Amino acid sequence: MTMKKHKNISINLFETFYQLVMYGSFTNTAKALGITKAAVSHTVKQLEKELKVDLLNRTTRSLSLTHEGRLLFNYCKTLQNEIDNIRDLAESFHKQPSGILKITTSSFFAKNILLDLIQKYSKEFTKVRIEVNIEEKMPDFRTQETDIILGVNWTPPEDIVARKIATTRYILCASPAYLKQNGKPKNLTDLANHNYIPHKSRATPLVNIKENKIKLHMLSSKLTANNIEFIKECVLGGFGIAQFHEYIVKKEIQTGTLVELLRDEFLEQQDIFIYYQKNKFVQPKVKEFVNLVMNSQIFTSLR
Repeated sequence: MTMKKHKNISINLFETFYQLVMYGSFTNTAKALGITKAAVSHTVKQLEKELKVDLLNRTTRSLSLTHEGRLLFNYCKTLQNEIDNIRDLAESFHKQPSGILKITTSSFFAKNILLDLIQKYSKEFTKVRIEVNIEEKMPDFRTQETDIILGVNWTPPEDIVARKIATTRYILCASPAYLKQNGKPKNLTDLANHNYIPHKSRATPLVNIKENKIKLHMLSSKLTANNIEFIKECVLGGFGIAQFHEYIVKKEIQTGTLVELLRDEFLEQQDIFIYYQKNKFVQPKVKEFVNLVMNSQIFTSLR
């Protein structure tokens, strides 16, 4: 079996065709590209000749796409995006970080981790303006415009890079005052007899990771909230039991203001990652911040 050989067609022909459709006329396209109307027309005719199809319906008053032209335009949009990415990459080889860097993370990371990193980054890269978006729930790159996400375990799509920066685990805890009044739960089932305070963003109130298996437990509660710091204050005030990542209650466990419960049920580690889109890593502002995070020792404080 022999493979069919296709004649190489200049990318410039496809780019000019794409720009013509986007600008809607030969005159506007010529101005945008800095060439003559005749040059635009000649380029498109050359592409039609190479493909052996008509791409445009030409009249004296209007310009429209043929069926084949519409099909080709859809592919040209993807091609143009890739060409733009390549050009951005080439420019970044000699370009200083600039523009707006959008970072999404939790309130805890923002106050205890991110602030120090931002100060270091801003001193070195003065042309970058940073926007921090505080989210309790892991956002989606596709629905929320962001460059970088700092957060705990998430299975990202293929076009998202996840690089491990630290580890944590879940801790179930309550205040000594609450336990004195209500007693300690002996097992997970016993939690049904206690006032458990879940985070509203979780699909299920309690997450139990043991032997690399995730078990989700449904529990009733008198109170739910969408802010982990508010839940922490409720637990410190003796209102109930809640589940936190270790770094959020580490100091309180050490000082005894909170008591860890059912430790054997929550021994498995969870990874903390920095997430970013593959095609955005070529941008100097993103690359430099990722490098700063990966080389920082600040995440040792989470252990």
